[in-house]
Amino acid sequence: MQRLFSSLKHAFRQSFFIFSLISLIGLSSLFIFSPPSLAAAPTERQPTLERGIDKAAQTNQADHNRVDAYEKAVKAVDDPQGLDKVYEKNLGKYEETQPDTGIIKEASKIIEKVTGQE
Repeated sequence: MQRLFSSLKHAFRQSFFIFSLISLIGLSSLFIFSPPSLAAAPTERQPTLERGIDKAAQTNQADHNRVDAYEKAVKAVDDPQGLDKVYEKNLGKYEETQPDTGIIKEASKIIEKVTGQE
């Protein structure tokens, strides 16, 4: 009799465990495959003429900036000292915006002393 109860107990636990797993998988699939939220107002989702014009102007300006940057890079590469000038200019801007990084500067000084470039 005790074997019968233990086997029924084991079967009940196993079926409860399988049912729980199937329920969790089904519940998680509801969240994974749900449609996107439609909480935004329809007027915000639809582009207006003004937004389209502003976006076109921004795109045109970005394209113009990209072309200018490309032309500057080509000129810098063509000039033998151009890359050095651009590097020095960018390094100066970087050092202006960044706080004094003492340990890095000290390490570079030590490396220069060791390599004899001082």
